[in-house]
Amino acid sequence: MKNVIYLLIAVFLVSCGSNSSKSNYEKTITGYLLKGSDTKENLNFKIVEMNEHGTVTVADSIAYLTDEFRKDKELIIKRVELAKKMSETLLAKAKKQSDIDKYNTDIAEISNTIDSLKNLTPDNLRGYDSRNTNDVLAVIVRCKYSLVPPGRTAVEETFDFYLSPDGSKCYGKKRAK
Repeated sequence: MKNVIYLLIAVFLVSCGSNSSKSNYEKTITGYLLKGSDTKENLNFKIVEMNEHGTVTVADSIAYLTDEFRKDKELIIKRVELAKKMSETLLAKAKKQSDIDKYNTDIAEISNTIDSLKNLTPDNLRGYDSRNTNDVLAVIVRCKYSLVPPGRTAVEETFDFYLSPDGSKCYGKKRAK
């Protein structure tokens, strides 16, 4: 009998503990969505469904930042190469020696710039030097909610919310696909 009571207490504690993160997520998401607006009751705001949808780790963040850096770098290189082509076109049409010298100098400088851009590495990863790549930076919580703005019909939306690992801060949201 004594063991049954201990078992019931343990089950009760585990069940309460598992809901605390969901209620923390609910509180954070509700606060984020209703920030500076009517109260939860005025909008008839309700969370319909909510579950953890994944995490963002240091490795994920590094991969994202590196990819964005690469895309930006490629765009800049294409623009600089376009400027080089324009200078080469102008060089071909130039008749004065002073113009020819100027365009040759410009083309050489632009070529050096292109080479240095191609060798450029991301400099926005310094904050991750001492971090473990498996550290969780954010928890992704998919939340379906409904609300009824005053004088309008009910709206139901589903978003992925990016929350701090402890669920106390919301970094942003993105419409769920």
